Amino acid sequence: MVLFFLIAAFLIIPLVEIWILIQVADSAGLFNTIGLLILLSVIGAWLVKREGLSVFRKAQNELVQGQLPERQILDGLLILFGGALMLTPGFFTDFIGFCLLFPPSRILFRTILIKRMSSRISNQHSHIRNGRVQWVYSKRQDETIEILEASHLEEDD
Repeated sequence: MVLFFLIAAFLIIPLVEIWILIQVADSAGLFNTIGLLILLSVIGAWLVKREGLSVFRKAQNELVQGQLPERQILDGLLILFGGALMLTPGFFTDFIGFCLLFPPSRILFRTILIKRMSSRISNQHSHIRNGRVQWVYSKRQDETIEILEASHLEEDD
């Protein structure tokens, strides 16, 4: 299923990009279209830098407070993907890239990503509580697990 989606994306997206570029060049002119693409790339690079630094600072603050920066990690990945889309010439990929770079729309993408990851992670051996995965290795909750230290293992040899 994923392979089919990737093949379709690599075939359909360039065709959509070419069609949109032809339509814009037909109405605005070739040089204006190229100038607009360059302008969008410059604005996109500035947004990637600004949003990336903002997410990095938030992640550092959470680490200093002893918390795991879960949202910032996902936001960083979405910003990275949005920046890669901004490098791809075309208006369609630029639009998707801008959506990933703006915080309000990035929240929507992050929520969808978390729900998809949660549904893939959750199975009979894991439980998701408050957005965190808890792995259960035994059906008996009162069962203890003995952990051997490396020094004990070396003495047995």
